[in-house]
Amino acid sequence: MSSQVFAVHPRNPRCFIYQGEPFKILTSAEHYGAVLNADFDYEVYLREMARTGQNGTRVFTFYREKAASIPGPGPMNTLAPTPQASVMPWERVPGRGAAADGLDRFDLDRWNAAYFERLKGFVRRCGDRGVICEIVLFCNPYDQEKYDLFPCSRASNVNGVGEDLAHPQAFMTLDAPNITAFQEGFIRKIAEELNPFDNVYYEICNEPNFSGDFPEATEQKVVAWHARLARVLRETEAGLPNRHLIAANAHCVLKVSGDPSRPIVRHEDLGYFENPDIDIVNYHYISRKVVAEGLHFYQPPGKGASAGLIWHFLRRRDRFQKPIVFDETFSGIVRGALERLAVNRAEAWEMILSGGAGYSNLDWSFTQADEAGAGEVPIGDGRRLDWRPLREWLDLFRNLLERYDLAALVPAVGLVAGEVSGCGYAAATDGAGKYILYLVDEQVYHLEACAPRALTVSLALPEGRYRAWAFDPRTGEEKEMPEVRSDGTALLEVSAFSEDMAILLDLKR
Repeated sequence: MSSQVFAVHPRNPRCFIYQGEPFKILTSAEHYGAVLNADFDYEVYLREMARTGQNGTRVFTFYREKAASIPGPGPMNTLAPTPQASVMPWERVPGRGAAADGLDRFDLDRWNAAYFERLKGFVRRCGDRGVICEIVLFCNPYDQEKYDLFPCSRASNVNGVGEDLAHPQAFMTLDAPNITAFQEGFIRKIAEELNPFDNVYYEICNEPNFSGDFPEATEQKVVAWHARLARVLRETEAGLPNRHLIAANAHCVLKVSGDPSRPIVRHEDLGYFENPDIDIVNYHYISRKVVAEGLHFYQPPGKGASAGLIWHFLRRRDRFQKPIVFDETFSGIVRGALERLAVNRAEAWEMILSGGAGYSNLDWSFTQADEAGAGEVPIGDGRRLDWRPLREWLDLFRNLLERYDLAALVPAVGLVAGEVSGCGYAAATDGAGKYILYLVDEQVYHLEACAPRALTVSLALPEGRYRAWAFDPRTGEEKEMPEVRSDGTALLEVSAFSEDMAILLDLKR
């Protein structure tokens, strides 16, 4: 196996290694149709990604939506190509009836060479720019209409595949043997085609969840399905030159309390942390998960994301020696929701400094009519989305992180003594006297204006004298602060700031 392949860092499971260097995913990337949507010019997209150093992108293989599936983006959703622009892994055959998208049905025994050429071309160009591709093998069908767009739906293929599937979400279990056989064959093909690339990792399924209340036995079916497909991927790569990381998206939510005022739930993540074939555990919307106890969490009714939740969510998972990636955010936009760029900036800082191995924002500004995400063409609801500022903010953060040894950077647990009034926080240290403390006004998460605030923060800081700087996450501006002296504890006086601020501490030798 090549030593350049994207892998877990051998010294720090909160970090990856790529081409011999420590690496954390930090990116704002398009909504997953760069390959399957022929109308999307991925060269323009990747030029914009390179301009601001975005280093990760998610790639869906064949899951598609319709223009009306997500109100807001509408037809500017890259996962909603026209049928004519859809590039699928299988060939269509004329004269055998129409698939659910109105075009000819698929023959699942015939691979579409043009699809794999486009897929490999995209992955190759990503590699040229240092971009890691999260290849999402499958996706929750969500409902019958979306499932029928799957080539394996009995409505869309000529092979009889899908006849034994009782309902769409059984696609994410082992209940339908010919669906499982289809999935295993597809995994083997993708693994063989992409094995030469060093900038790839695989996610088994996006958002594998069941609608409504369901028993624990159903949840365990999802876990067993992941285990089976991960093993197929492992066995396939065992006979190939390279080994790639495998991720599971811990998205299946099981209720463990019926109290409507405190609806405690849990993910199926324990099964993924304990499975040696799963290397990475991915989550969506971590900033909305309020810790209840242990691995359980809840979301207070009527509330969305909140400052500081990421830090506490990850602390409950510190005992697991696997990378955790926040690989999809809520970016607003859908169903008329407001843009949330400041929230997304805060999430990125909180996730990486809390010990996350990656943060990936779902960037609705990238469309097949505006691949640079520059607000040149309106999305379906008429808004023009120019999210270049967010990508530039992430690049400022990335440039700051390059001043530290990412392989040594770990959460500075216990640095902040108690809570910080009105703010969330996250903190990291290299273990050798350097610290980054991030503070974010909770009003940012409420999408409300932030009045300037000054803070006094109590720190449990090892004895010594520290140089200190204030770092502005929006501009990259640094201002030297008065020296901080600690006898094991210290009071940090933070001058008035608006929205968020990072404090950099460096022990004097």
